[in-house]
Amino acid sequence: MKKPILTIITFFIVAAQAFAQNITTPNVEQKDDQSTIIKKIETNSQYTIVTFENYAYQDNAWVQLNKEIFIQTDLSNAHYDYVKSENIAIVPNKDILKKVGDKLEFKVYFKKIPAAAKSIDIIEHAGLHKSGISYFNFYNVSLTEQANTSKHVKITDVVLLPPPPVAADTAASTDLFYGGPSNDMQNAMSSMGPMYASMAKSVLDAQLAYFKQPGKIAEIAKLNKDYFDALVKVGFNYDQALKIITANGLISKSSSVTGQ
Repeated sequence: MKKPILTIITFFIVAAQAFAQNITTPNVEQKDDQSTIIKKIETNSQYTIVTFENYAYQDNAWVQLNKEIFIQTDLSNAHYDYVKSENIAIVPNKDILKKVGDKLEFKVYFKKIPAAAKSIDIIEHAGLHKSGISYFNFYNVSLTEQANTSKHVKITDVVLLPPPPVAADTAASTDLFYGGPSNDMQNAMSSMGPMYASMAKSVLDAQLAYFKQPGKIAEIAKLNKDYFDALVKVGFNYDQALKIITANGLISKSSSVTGQ
């Protein structure tokens, strides 16, 4: 009597595996959109469902989905097309993420892929694009291996404060260098205020002139995106990379003044 029961249990286990393929944070070999991650892939009796999470890399960033998106497996060149989606605007509509670091989680339902598949490509718009738009293209997404999320890096915000002001009576009553009363230091400190104001204005004017150069903003944006990609590649997660980019951009103010 036990043997038929074991056979039935085994059958149901195999059947469940055939209809349900789930993995969280799968390993992704390459992707075109660095601001989006794949949180989960699940295959049930009807669909293969991919859960994405998109992070805003700047204020008022927008996100949208093309219905032409499809899945291709490692088994063949067959396309498993888009069926429906949840919580994301479809072209030509857009979802707006108002602040840097805001995130949008959404799901895309595709036609069911074979249970034997070990990896997939997700293609929204194949090929290189000069328009600056990043598409949801993910290549060699593993259905058996999770991404390495064991690396944790602590980020500490550092704020540099100006030196404390010098008390006027101290400078007036004591000459630190000559041991006697002097007003020279007080006069020098008083004259430095307008000088610093003039220097600050010159620095700001130089920065504005630098950024107004044709193509300079796009050049800096691309350099910062490359910086973000490099941070992610060496092990920072998306939140950490965004904090580093926003708190300490690759292009410093001093470099913009010199024009280098």
